[in-house]
Amino acid sequence: MTKRTKRTIFYTAVAIFLFVSYVVVLYAQGYKYNFSERRFSRTGSVHVKANVGAKVYLDDKLAGNTSFLGNSKTINGLLPGEYSVRLARDDQYSSWEKRFVIEEGLVNEFSKIILFPVAGEEKEALEAELEEILYPQPAPKITPSPSPSATPNPEPYYLKSNILYKNNGPENKPEQLAVNVKGFSLSQDDNKLAYWSGRELWVIWFNDTNYQPLRKAGEKERIIRIARPIVKATWYKDEDWLVVDDGRNYKLIEADTRGGVNTVEF
Repeated sequence: MTKRTKRTIFYTAVAIFLFVSYVVVLYAQGYKYNFSERRFSRTGSVHVKANVGAKVYLDDKLAGNTSFLGNSKTINGLLPGEYSVRLARDDQYSSWEKRFVIEEGLVNEFSKIILFPVAGEEKEALEAELEEILYPQPAPKITPSPSPSATPNPEPYYLKSNILYKNNGPENKPEQLAVNVKGFSLSQDDNKLAYWSGRELWVIWFNDTNYQPLRKAGEKERIIRIARPIVKATWYKDEDWLVVDDGRNYKLIEADTRGGVNTVEF
């Protein structure tokens, strides 16, 4: 073997080593080769968290299960593009599905997923719970002792002539929030308010959120338009889903509109 051949082999080996090292470093930093764009792209992730354990499907292919602790799962190493994620169980529970777009280096988080029982005794118990949430039994009235100095506390939000107002106090003009409103429901933490107008359900956020989808104070969004006029609606439990009575069925509707709104009907 001549010196020239040895030198060629040496430099070739060095070049291969440097290239492989470069690729390994890129992969370690979350990059993958994107064949469609013919370049290395930084990957992203999707994180899901549900109220119960479930199987997780990415583009209809099983990607694993939510963890036993926390009922969550993160899928890493996704190239930029559009995907679908679905959570389902083998027993009689509703499923949940979204479409989402991966951007370089970012995480799509869905942390308020709820799968509901749709058969058996658990379903019956849930239906009774929804009835109580929508139409709670009034507490016994207690007649207070008259007090000449007592003044009524005005409601922070109220309807007048189908216009939704925010009460800014006796010395300030009320703020008009929406028109043609049939009813509304304020969340228990006062962070958001749902209202309905005919067949449309809307939400106003009063404070910034600290989880996805990130909302800013003052944002307003139509969540869904259903087939029948809404009779009543209110917030469900963790206040990221709503219970709606359309006069025929009860519907559980999520407030997250990204990639489609999941609804479960009873």
